[in-house]
Amino acid sequence: MSPDPDSTDPGTGGPDARVEAGRALARAAAERDARRAALDSAEAEYATRHAAALSAGWTAAELTKIGLGEPTVRTGTRRARRRRPPAPPGGERTSPRG
Repeated sequence: MSPDPDSTDPGTGGPDARVEAGRALARAAAERDARRAALDSAEAEYATRHAAALSAGWTAAELTKIGLGEPTVRTGTRRARRRRPPAPPGGERTSPRG
């Protein structure tokens, strides 16, 4: 028998604990997203200022020597690989090609 998610049994924490855990997770996700956006903005500003410094006569080597290296290049988010559906009972896969 599986536990009832609305159970008030102290061992499971009950529905109030479940709701609060969900709210806490949502708050953490919002904070993470805000910080990620702030980081993206800061990296874009750094890249702009770095390019301006190069245009003003600094070399990449000089900037790196004083601790102002190349801007971070972000390629975006990683995408999950497409997964194959589970094998049918018997362990044999069927192919649409026959």
